[in-house]
Amino acid sequence: MVTLTSAPINALTWTWGAISLYAFVFRSFFNYKRTKNPLARIYTWLSLVFGTGLLFFGLPGLLTQNPHILRYTYFTADGFMQLSMQLGVWLIWFLGLRTYVKLRYLLAITIPFSLVSLTTEVLTSNVTVSRSPHLIVYTDHFPVLLMKSIIYLAVAMPIGFFLLRQVPNQTSVSAKLKSLVAGLMFIIVALAAVSNNIFDKGSDTVQSATDLAVFFTVFLLAQLLGRTRS
Repeated sequence: MVTLTSAPINALTWTWGAISLYAFVFRSFFNYKRTKNPLARIYTWLSLVFGTGLLFFGLPGLLTQNPHILRYTYFTADGFMQLSMQLGVWLIWFLGLRTYVKLRYLLAITIPFSLVSLTTEVLTSNVTVSRSPHLIVYTDHFPVLLMKSIIYLAVAMPIGFFLLRQVPNQTSVSAKLKSLVAGLMFIIVALAAVSNNIFDKGSDTVQSATDLAVFFTVFLLAQLLGRTRS
């Protein structure tokens, strides 16, 4: 068992991110139970799967630093992230494309894309643990980095911008804050992932882990603020 003081920095960040996403899961779920709004149901599933992906990126690094175990939990984490991208396609389709194209046609493109990305990752990628700085280092090859960047930009970014567009339509300050921070969540995580893919070959840095930890804290506080005022 790894203590908090000896844990890899990015393992702490991604675990904290999962906690903040699960707060959003509960809010979306209870909103769906109250309103039966299908959009709230999509948000619930999307945030649940996305948060679980973050959990598999982070929690295993708090339990072990065996690189062989971490390699497989890394693949599991990316499996959840790719699944969340498919749920993101469902959301984008529901919001603006359902009158133009059937959902299965979109998934017929994105699901094989994700499967190829995951298969290539399993065959070529590796995980090590760096001691200075103390990070779990994910080493992906260029084809994997490229495919991940494409799907993050194509799916996560439009979701983030849609949520930001909803901010002026919200009637309360807490609702505006939640829409703002939720939109920024998708955009910032997607941009952080793409930036790491381009400049750091898919690995986290101390700076990126610290910046994301701060943002996850803001995101969690936004959920708690909305709950106390609802």
